[in-house]
Amino acid sequence: MTKTRAFLIHLAISLAIFAVLATIIRVFWYPDFFFDIDGGWEGLRLVIGVDLVMGPLLTLVVYKAGKPGLALDLTLIALVQSVCLCGGMWVVYSERPQVLAYVDGHFYSMSTGSFEEFDLAVPKRGDFPGNKPHWVWIDLPTDPIEQSAVRKQAIDNGVPLRLLVERYQPFQMSREELEQAFPLAEIRKKDTGVGFLTRWQEEHPGELEDYAFFPLGTRYSYIFMGFERSSAEFAGLLKTPGVQQAPTAP
Repeated sequence: MTKTRAFLIHLAISLAIFAVLATIIRVFWYPDFFFDIDGGWEGLRLVIGVDLVMGPLLTLVVYKAGKPGLALDLTLIALVQSVCLCGGMWVVYSERPQVLAYVDGHFYSMSTGSFEEFDLAVPKRGDFPGNKPHWVWIDLPTDPIEQSAVRKQAIDNGVPLRLLVERYQPFQMSREELEQAFPLAEIRKKDTGVGFLTRWQEEHPGELEDYAFFPLGTRYSYIFMGFERSSAEFAGLLKTPGVQQAPTAP
């Protein structure tokens, strides 16, 4: 067998493995828009580097027909590739979004690390309907005095409102919350000369005023989630010109 043939065989095997792992990442761990905005692409690039680049290239470098100890070399390459691939997949799995939380007019995507940072347990699958990431909102008291007490306690404990797990409720946008939307005039200022709003109008019926936009902070981007004002249903994502970092509060 030639060096090139050995490389192509290893690459073909790696491609088959990659197809399975990529499906798991895209469909189960980073579903819907989370793949594009919250680490799915970054995780996939990690897997590509280990599975499609490192392993086959090592085979290309060390393979030589009739070489003494070749079987051991190939076994070690496969072992190293498998260990690195398992480690990479564990990182991608651990960083997958667990919760999309809404509070005070903002959405926040949170991974396991977001909860572990404050010694909190990640909500279990059975706590909310559907699969992860769970869409939740923080159920704050309607009474101003009681709500102030909850907010003060959260500040005293050093826990952001978005991590008040005991107050999580399944998310459903209400017409009242639509009034908390980010000012459209401010979005227009950010979009001057960029064209994201024009693209939104091309892809969605009606006028911009027919939609309410709420900031969404992730580890990799800061964008807007759009909701139809007439039905309060999620309509899509709007990129945010010139803003890269997620909000830090509440």
